[in-house]
Amino acid sequence: MPVRGTPAVLFCIPHAGGTVAAFQEWQQLLGGELLVRPVESAGRGTRSAERGYQGIPEAAEDLARVIAAEADGADWVLLGHSMGALIAYEAARLLQERGFPPARRLVVSACPPPQRGFGPKWDADTPDSEVEAFLLRLGSVPAEIARDRDAMAYYAGLVREDARLTDAYHYRPPRRPLNSPVTVLWGDADPVTAPYRAQDWQEAVGRPVEIRTATGAGHFLLTEQASRAVALLRGDLLGDPPTGTPPGGATGVTTAGTPGGTTGKAAAVDTGTELYLDLLKKTLTNVIYEDPPLPSDWAPDSSYDPISRHAGLDWPSKAHTMVGLRRLDNVQYCVERILRDGVPGDFIETGVWRGGTSIFLRALLRAHGVTDRRVWAADSFRGMPEVGAEGHPGDAELETHLLNDVMGVPLEQVRSNFEAYGLLDDQVRFLPGWFKDTLPKAPIRSLALMRLDGDLYESTMDALTNLYPKLSVGGFVIVDDYLITVCQEAVHDFRRSHGIDDEIKDIDGYGAYWRRTR
Repeated sequence: MPVRGTPAVLFCIPHAGGTVAAFQEWQQLLGGELLVRPVESAGRGTRSAERGYQGIPEAAEDLARVIAAEADGADWVLLGHSMGALIAYEAARLLQERGFPPARRLVVSACPPPQRGFGPKWDADTPDSEVEAFLLRLGSVPAEIARDRDAMAYYAGLVREDARLTDAYHYRPPRRPLNSPVTVLWGDADPVTAPYRAQDWQEAVGRPVEIRTATGAGHFLLTEQASRAVALLRGDLLGDPPTGTPPGGATGVTTAGTPGGTTGKAAAVDTGTELYLDLLKKTLTNVIYEDPPLPSDWAPDSSYDPISRHAGLDWPSKAHTMVGLRRLDNVQYCVERILRDGVPGDFIETGVWRGGTSIFLRALLRAHGVTDRRVWAADSFRGMPEVGAEGHPGDAELETHLLNDVMGVPLEQVRSNFEAYGLLDDQVRFLPGWFKDTLPKAPIRSLALMRLDGDLYESTMDALTNLYPKLSVGGFVIVDDYLITVCQEAVHDFRRSHGIDDEIKDIDGYGAYWRRTR
């Protein structure tokens, strides 16, 4: 536990090519309220004799080591700027996975959401003049360096070297919400973050984020206007609620990812709601009691494996869903974006197995007080169809009907599962039968979310053909089995024939989703 009266430690991570000198004013600006601890990157500044990092994971590991050694028993805050924010984010995740006490807050400054990419893409053929011009445009180059040709080339080389780390970075969707509150510091005149949205950080951290927007500020607000940055962040860093408008210009203070009820307007997410939904995900996947999986061709071992269960790569013997925690997190993200943005329509899952994901959809509506939407659960409730000679050859090759002793769950059992959670009511509707028969005549007026879990080409195409015309702009399509070749083929064929070019985003290496924009 932190010692009462001891200032919290503020770990500060500089930008690409930067050193701890970037934070030289911060200790004075914060006085004795926080102990400012800038962390030098390997190969930079006071650690220039060391080998530089080979990737963001190595940098995050190094930072996590420093924090674990110096914040043990102390209250601490983590702040990263630009690429330093990406390193800080990954270090916070590492420490959470290892059970280290969470930061009082994570602050990410001037950094695009990690799932969206990062900054300019340079390769060995990019001329130095292009890199130097970019840095001058950002305003990151001290005047004495800009005037010195050799110094400028050296600085550009450092930045180019660090840019390799972000180029090679591979985003991992979160398995669970980050255990620290998060603030995003955003300059609305920053060319690095301009193509992105600050609120999309909520997807990366799995929870609502506070956004501090500085009007007219560029990429280096943190260093060029340190007093303004500290004024903006003081409440977050010290754990106080934000009050008023800090000096140095107007700022927008918003909370992203906090959906309201049926209107979709933003509101604070109650801790009880978060706890309920988190517990429900763990219960539906049964990571609590760890039921053994049913043996399968790809997972013959019948012992419980937490990695496989979290990733949705086994067939649970008892759990009510097999999609894993990451894909349930994605469902929650999509639903809460729909509610926050006020996208009209119901939710449907095509292929529900024991009903777990549909149950979670109904729970999300209950948790957020939504009474004017329905959850539709479409399934044969007797397993997969046997594919005849007229069917898709890839579907026939899979022979999924041979698994119907596992895949076929009667409607009565699925209804009973809904009932066990207290979620079987008139906001739940069932569509029993083959998709080709039930979906064309389903009495659904509009949809905000389609979650497709039919595995096969024909099943996926039936769902897209009959349901996508009812999907509202701003609604989501989630494809659980995108990794399966025939499923992916159906998705691409449908999108191509309908001129759909909305970005398909990975969920966990297995499922994928996109948001309808027109």
